[in-house]
Amino acid sequence: MQRLVAAVRRPRFDQILVPVFLAAFALARAGRFEERDPYWQARAGMENLAGWPLARPDTWSWSGVEGLWYQNSPLWNSLLGLAYTGGGFWGFFAFTSLVLIGYFAMAYLLALRLGARSLPALAGILAAVSPALAMLSPRGTLVVEIVMLASVLVVVEWSRRDTSSGPIWLMSTLLALTAGALSSLGNWLHLSFLLLGPAMAGVWAVVWLLTDLPWSRRIAYSLAGALGWVGGVLVSPYGLWLGLERSRVVQEVCAGLILEWTTPFSTEISKAFWLMVLAATLAAVVVTGWLVHQWRSRQWGSAETGLLATALIGVPSAFAGWFAIRFLGIALLILAPAVAVVVTGGLDGLRRRWRGRPVSRWREYSSGAFWRVVTAITLVVLSPGLAYLVAQHSVPAEAGLLSKLPTNCRLFSTGAIGGASVLVRPDVLVWMDGRADFYGRAHILDAYAYFWQTAPSLVPPGATCVVLDSSAEDSRAISASIDASPQWRLVATDGSFRLWLPAN
Repeated sequence: MQRLVAAVRRPRFDQILVPVFLAAFALARAGRFEERDPYWQARAGMENLAGWPLARPDTWSWSGVEGLWYQNSPLWNSLLGLAYTGGGFWGFFAFTSLVLIGYFAMAYLLALRLGARSLPALAGILAAVSPALAMLSPRGTLVVEIVMLASVLVVVEWSRRDTSSGPIWLMSTLLALTAGALSSLGNWLHLSFLLLGPAMAGVWAVVWLLTDLPWSRRIAYSLAGALGWVGGVLVSPYGLWLGLERSRVVQEVCAGLILEWTTPFSTEISKAFWLMVLAATLAAVVVTGWLVHQWRSRQWGSAETGLLATALIGVPSAFAGWFAIRFLGIALLILAPAVAVVVTGGLDGLRRRWRGRPVSRWREYSSGAFWRVVTAITLVVLSPGLAYLVAQHSVPAEAGLLSKLPTNCRLFSTGAIGGASVLVRPDVLVWMDGRADFYGRAHILDAYAYFWQTAPSLVPPGATCVVLDSSAEDSRAISASIDASPQWRLVATDGSFRLWLPAN
């Protein structure tokens, strides 16, 4: 046992411990997550793979909403559909695990390349992402984060190479092609890249302008990168103008109604989101403060330029999160590598302050040897929980009850449960799922009226089955009313989920 502890305490053990810990975290999140959009996105992806047009009439709902439905993340939907087609929920889980591991790997690698050490990097990354756990699911926005972090890593590593010789046109062409490929990929993964692409053009320009290259090359490389990033927008799924119109529609429909498009200071949502605001704002302030300190102390190099690149996206997102919750998650996931670097620098400063002082317990608590043992023990203690979550393999908690729905019934439920039903029970039509931009603001308000019990009827006329989570805050009152109604009978339960069918 002493040999094992001694081996764990060695610095080189970080090369095993940190990647294993992050991979375990990813597997746990892949096993069970709260987000339900990935399920209907997988259904959409399977239809894409079958040759259906990207913009198509709705075939999933009995809501009566007309018009074409436009996918906001067609490539991502297709990848989810391919994973589900290949292996059911186990295939879905495997793909989700790879994506989450990909995010952690990219954040960790970028942190190391920007000056963080392994164990402080683990602490910084976990501190940043933990308040944004809801974002750690197979969402198109998560893979966009991966593309953005990869883009920062690419330009920072490229700027570190000697590019002062050779034809400027050749290097500029390579930069434009690389930026164009990343921009095109991002736009097909999620329409938000219509705005993020030009933003990344600015980030790349800043990186090149802060190098020691001759100004002619700095300007040429900046313009080449900008050309590629902006050019990639032109090959987005629906083209530039329709894509921008779809982005406008999403914001117009969702603002103030859908949680992630609501201000965290709204009186109608949990105060727990204030902690997320605090975390994102603190991360933004700390990273900004670190950059200012490095600039004033004239300790600026390519690592600081890389931190600035992440801050140019992450810091504005943190403050945008004061008005829409979704940006808080984006900020925290983007700033995670930068927070890791700041944690490393802060720990180094603490050790310098303690240098020469008598050895104390607090000094031991700041040592890597101590925290390696703590981290390893934590991993072992939590391993049964990890095994349990892996066994869930991304199956939605309500799947068992959805399997008991009558064939071809017309389901009334929350949009989240409807999103899972679209994949689990394709024969069942839903009244609503997660496609808020398709259903429109009026339909969402109608849905709220039923859950607030201000609608003329208990449920939408025409519903022939109801599934609700009776423990959810928005469903408790209506669940109690349906239980008390002579028109409905409870036929099955699964945990807090309840299934009602017409009494007659």
